Amino acid sequence: EDLWAFNEEVLARAVHQSGLPVVSAVGHEIDFLITDFVGDVRASTPSVAAELITQDVYASRGFLAEAAVQLSRLAKRGVRLNKRDLLTLSHRLNRAHPRRALDNSYQRLDNQYDDLNRLTRQGVVIRRESLRLARQRLVSLRPAALVAQRGKQLTWLRQRLGDVPRRKLGDHCARFEQALSRLELLSPKAVLARGYSITCDAKTGAVLRDARKAKSGQVLRTQLHAGDVSSTVNALETSR
Repeated sequence: EDLWAFNEEVLARAVHQSGLPVVSAVGHEIDFLITDFVGDVRASTPSVAAELITQDVYASRGFLAEAAVQLSRLAKRGVRLNKRDLLTLSHRLNRAHPRRALDNSYQRLDNQYDDLNRLTRQGVVIRRESLRLARQRLVSLRPAALVAQRGKQLTWLRQRLGDVPRRKLGDHCARFEQALSRLELLSPKAVLARGYSITCDAKTGAVLRDARKAKSGQVLRTQLHAGDVSSTVNALETSR
């Protein structure tokens, strides 16, 4: 009956709902109460409960000490990692800073300006060397002598071109005069100039080549070297 209070429902619920660990050690080892079943740990006697509690305290102290060491180690590691991250972010911030970008742009501009000056100087040197080589080649070719030689060749060609047409024209004129002379020899006028004449019918103009074809009373026209003569056939005489 002295221990019946530990069987009350109110106490049992309070023990069960307690936020702190509860060690039930009421009575002796043979005594069993409801608090023994709803508590966290049952001890057979109060002295045994005291040993359990103090043993956990010592174990908790060791655990806390080890946990403190691990926590310190983790804290140091976290600080080291955070410091590294902070340095990384600082470097990134410096690289991304507008002043850094402006400095980089100035540096690139200076480099490009130096490259441009170097290329310009190299180009001037190359142009001077090319000009010197061209001047040497020009001197070796002796342009004055070459121009004089080409001038002589041009004069000679002009003379040849002038002589050839004149010579050909003279040859053509001579052949033309010869042909004209031959034509004049064959011309009827040339024959008439040598004393011959041409007689033809005055009406038809037919040339009279045979006296036997003439008719008495026929009017004839005789062409001389200088002028014509009209006549009438009175008599016919034929050669034998």
